[in-house]
Amino acid sequence: MGATYFSWSALAVSAVITSFTYFFKRRIYIISLALLIGSILFSIHSQILQSSVIAQLAKSSSNVKVIASVTSDPKLTFERVHGSDIKPSQSSFLVRTSYLESQKESYEVRLALRVLIPKKVEFIPGDLVEFQGRLINSKERRAAALLIADEEFLQLSKVGALGQLLAEIRSKFRNQAAAYESNSGALIPGMILGDTSLQSEEFTQQMRRSGLAHLTAVSGANFAIVSALVFFLLRLFVPKLGVRIVATGLILFLFLLLVRPSPAVLRAGLMALVVLLAIATGNRANAAAALSSAVIVLLLFDPFQGQDPGFILSVLATSGLIFLSPGIKEYLLRFFPPWLAEIVAVSTAATLLCTPYLIVFTAQAPLFAIPFNILSYLLVAPVTILGFLSVLTLPIPLISQGLLAIAEFLARWIAYIASLSDVTPTLSLSYQLLLITLALIIVILFVTSLRKIGIAALVVIIFLGVFSKVSFPGSTWRLVQCDVGQGDALVIKISSSSALLFDAGPDPDLLDRCLKSIGIKHLPLIVLSHNHADHYYGVSGALRKREIGQIWSNGNISREELSSYAVSKVGAGDIAKIDDVSLEVLWPPATSSQFSNLSGDGSQENNLSLVILAQVGQVKILITGDIEPGAQEEIAKRYDLSGISILKVPHHGSRFQSEFFLNQISPDISLISVGESNSYGHPDLDLLEKLRLMGSRVYRSDRDGPISLSWRFDEGAMGYIFTSRNMGRKWWQIQWL
Repeated sequence: MGATYFSWSALAVSAVITSFTYFFKRRIYIISLALLIGSILFSIHSQILQSSVIAQLAKSSSNVKVIASVTSDPKLTFERVHGSDIKPSQSSFLVRTSYLESQKESYEVRLALRVLIPKKVEFIPGDLVEFQGRLINSKERRAAALLIADEEFLQLSKVGALGQLLAEIRSKFRNQAAAYESNSGALIPGMILGDTSLQSEEFTQQMRRSGLAHLTAVSGANFAIVSALVFFLLRLFVPKLGVRIVATGLILFLFLLLVRPSPAVLRAGLMALVVLLAIATGNRANAAAALSSAVIVLLLFDPFQGQDPGFILSVLATSGLIFLSPGIKEYLLRFFPPWLAEIVAVSTAATLLCTPYLIVFTAQAPLFAIPFNILSYLLVAPVTILGFLSVLTLPIPLISQGLLAIAEFLARWIAYIASLSDVTPTLSLSYQLLLITLALIIVILFVTSLRKIGIAALVVIIFLGVFSKVSFPGSTWRLVQCDVGQGDALVIKISSSSALLFDAGPDPDLLDRCLKSIGIKHLPLIVLSHNHADHYYGVSGALRKREIGQIWSNGNISREELSSYAVSKVGAGDIAKIDDVSLEVLWPPATSSQFSNLSGDGSQENNLSLVILAQVGQVKILITGDIEPGAQEEIAKRYDLSGISILKVPHHGSRFQSEFFLNQISPDISLISVGESNSYGHPDLDLLEKLRLMGSRVYRSDRDGPISLSWRFDEGAMGYIFTSRNMGRKWWQIQWL
């Protein structure tokens, strides 16, 4: 269905373009034809995969034995939180099957398959391996299915001698770079060989947010730098042009194999080859034709390459250099010397074309992408050249390591520029608003009759963005419930830049984003309620560039990132006062009940959650972790819970709640931190109705996004009036990250 939808969509687009160009630019018919051919090829390939025996077996989650040739380097996935548990890293790679055996039949079939194996493996593309595991449906369109492989496998044969040699070179260079244990060291293999395996998840996100992700997508620029270097070096020893061309082409071919013939690399290599042939024949290289030829050939060979982000970024960056850079440079020569005009033109051109795709790909708009690219571009060529020379001199460790040391020193600047994305604003837009914005820009640029309307609409969108920045969380906020997905993270304000944090959610980036949006730079206290990943795993996001005081836990949490901080085990009876916020731990007691008979989705660890009563002035806030009905009733029996104004509803608003506990509190405000479209049925509809019947105002992060609360005492009402603000999840709302 997906493939058919895609092809018909592309067909419709091509028809629209064809109709449009009939009246305006008939020469663009070729674009419509290309879209039509591309959609047909994509549909054919997709139908082959979807109707294959592998796809049919995946629908029933069949156990199979597979013999396949590895076609991509295994990459370790990042850890992920799944529910309350951590889904560990796995090796992920593509294979091409040759034989498949199910419980009923065996098949000889050659199709692409994605393999996940629960440990680190070091296969080389070309290795022949026998796997056993379970086939399931894959969302990846270029793979017929996903194989969840067993840990044990049988390697039937290794790739040839050349493949092993190239893999050894990659491994040695990667290990040399890894010795620096820095983001700059991790960046170099990505820039030279397209090997991003050393990059942390945090650094990968920084590269994307800063608009520098294209630097690690080996592109025509990389090949141009390398080919220029090789051509220059050969000129010193080889006087004949023809011999130099052939030698450069051969070295580039080996470099292509070393980098791995991925879609982006094949395109870049083919582009370089076309240019070399043009030089050899004495004609002026037609870069645009070379790029177009390369892209068409590669997409005819494999239409799915058009979905590869690295391929797309590579094509866009090179297109920017070809189509935009000369004009920008010519304009800048009026104001700048040639060398500076060249740097600014090249980086601006690449960024202008890459940034729209990055915005669509991530639904985020890095506002500083162009200056970041200009500042980093100064060092791209030196780092690439030094890194390539370091690879060539690997047999002489002293020289290779010396060259790499210089490259790593220079790459620190690029890594530093990427890190600035942590402190510079990025806009997050819904896909609907993003498409509307792009459509308005097209209208403003190309449709003169509608230009004024387009500008007015764009001004409204800009106003929405500015308004959302100044309106949340509000100058008088005292409490914010962060939107961290299916997890908890609640913040109580101490001062304009200082706050207390209760739980950390499942995602470090989401928590860091929330704390940045409300200006928090100092956390005197972090409370991690219990040892479930949806409450503690995001804590590394809170630790980023912030001053941290104490950390409280129930004693069951052990995380490497907390080893250098003061972590204290607390329990019922412990108290603290930080500025005007008083804290009392209500649960768990030292001799807690075991709650052996738990209902529903409860667990022993849930009922060991720290339950904190926070008091800000006269306003009481109960923060409950994931306690289940048994613990809730114990707390209600032991403490007077009347007068609590704000309740952080236990366990994301699950259906397992004690009515006795809720009736004792009868909160004015109920906060539910819950993930959008979660599979747990949170929050429970009956619970929501009960809270509303109590007169409680309910806020839930899956619909309201991040929520801020402020309050003031009203003499006439003889009570507190609460005011809320939220970022919301409406399609037209803009978030600042």
